[in-house]
Amino acid sequence: MAFSSGESAAAGGATLPSAPRLTASEAGLLVAILRDHCGLSIPAENRSFLELRLGRRLRNLGLTSFSPYIALLLGAEGATERQFLAESLVTHTTSFFRERAHFDWLNDEGLPALAQQGTGRISDLVVWSAACSTGQELWTAAILLDRACRGPLGRLRWTVVGTDLSRSALRRAQGATYSEEEIAGLPEDWRSDYLLRSSRPVGGRHVFRIIPELRRRAQFHQINLLDPGRMPGITADIIFLRNVLIYFDLPDQGRVIHQLCTRLRRGGYLLTGHSESLVQPPPGLVPVQPSIYRKD
Repeated sequence: MAFSSGESAAAGGATLPSAPRLTASEAGLLVAILRDHCGLSIPAENRSFLELRLGRRLRNLGLTSFSPYIALLLGAEGATERQFLAESLVTHTTSFFRERAHFDWLNDEGLPALAQQGTGRISDLVVWSAACSTGQELWTAAILLDRACRGPLGRLRWTVVGTDLSRSALRRAQGATYSEEEIAGLPEDWRSDYLLRSSRPVGGRHVFRIIPELRRRAQFHQINLLDPGRMPGITADIIFLRNVLIYFDLPDQGRVIHQLCTRLRRGGYLLTGHSESLVQPPPGLVPVQPSIYRKD
């Protein structure tokens, strides 16, 4: 339960202990640990953000300051906590049909072009959501593919792959279960075709799950985009890399793009966030329109 400033946490006037505060040097250490662990770049100056995201974790661990928490992160048993640190500081903001122009373009141009060159017939058409978060982007792509196969493209073989740094986000993506608010981006007829409603309310409200016919076509892997040695053998025809480059500095952005492009098949497409258009796409990656690139 959250309490407003000065509100009692319990009867009798007991108040919550003051939240731990970060010094500038502690913030710098946290940011450096995060950077070394997974390449994510968070401004050390944003101490209030770090305090907010990590304050509850410190309370759960019984810590009253950040100094012992940093010692835990740097200790011999710190690997699990470093993963928790990374998951705590990444914002998982996603929705069905987020940045819809990409999906409209895929339906009208991208998928027909891939089908024309034999993708989905000679080989599986693979869509990779490289930072899939809780899965709405991946399931939107799956629905789009299924509907395209019902139309003029005809029957295609296809698979969707979701990867993310966060194990908790991946569990939600794989579970494919969402609230009424989370499915708001889906048209009503799409809901009836691709969602199953819970027979009983959960917490007083119904929840919705992607149909098993689509879930059987999906794969999920926990990966660090900067660690190609541990990346599964994925090759894809469409890669979504949207709203994730902002977490990397410029040199690491280039490394991430390079790693993904080596796994993008010729003639395939890379889609970045609309605010993340590449200033200098790597050789072989040709702009199709803002935030959409084709590998020649």
